Amino acid sequence: MVLIETPEREHYAYEEGQAVSVLHSGSKELSDLTQRFGMFRTQALSTEESARFIGKVADEW
Repeated sequence: MVLIETPEREHYAYEEGQAVSVLHSGSKELSDLTQRFGMFRTQALSTEESARFIGKVADEW
């Protein structure tokens, strides 16, 4: 998912999956996706933590 703001301050959200890609411009969809993005950000590991986690999982394989 990518959140986009144009120079004219228009807002869009682009979602891409295996079978579909969608550009959203409706305020309801944008609000929902912005909230979802915020939840992802609060739960995501930092870059350093992600690298350590990936290395740990790779070592366990």
